[in-house]
Amino acid sequence: MSLHTEKPYLRSMPSTPAAMEATMEWARYLGETFGTSGALNCLRYYEHLGWISSTVRNAMVTYIRGLSLAEIHNRKYDEPATLEYPLETLSGTPFGTHARSLKYIARMADDDLEEHLMLARLAERRVEKDLDDQDPPRQEIIKAIGDD
Repeated sequence: MSLHTEKPYLRSMPSTPAAMEATMEWARYLGETFGTSGALNCLRYYEHLGWISSTVRNAMVTYIRGLSLAEIHNRKYDEPATLEYPLETLSGTPFGTHARSLKYIARMADDDLEEHLMLARLAERRVEKDLDDQDPPRQEIIKAIGDD
């Protein structure tokens, strides 16, 4: 799987059975977590971020409006999301619920979010190692610059 670098990340609604399942799960998740108006606001936010296209937003609006009353939770977000790997570090944070949405979007795009996060973590460790391997005078300069 390759990382989608251009925006929007998800340009069109998927048609595979697995992606359709993710679509329905995501619609229910948004409805249960944010209620109808909150879910619609989230979709506008995700479009603004470049996660989804207007085509995807419009299709998801239809799904959300089709949810039953039992699938809609009429409250504003008030519980931090609990996430599983690879997004578990975002559990309990304000971004947690949106990170879970990104996980659904990645599934719909047939992309491997876990792979991208693993590569990002490896790159971060590489940078930290490179900084640790520098000679002491250079580290002192970097520290002095960072302290300003």
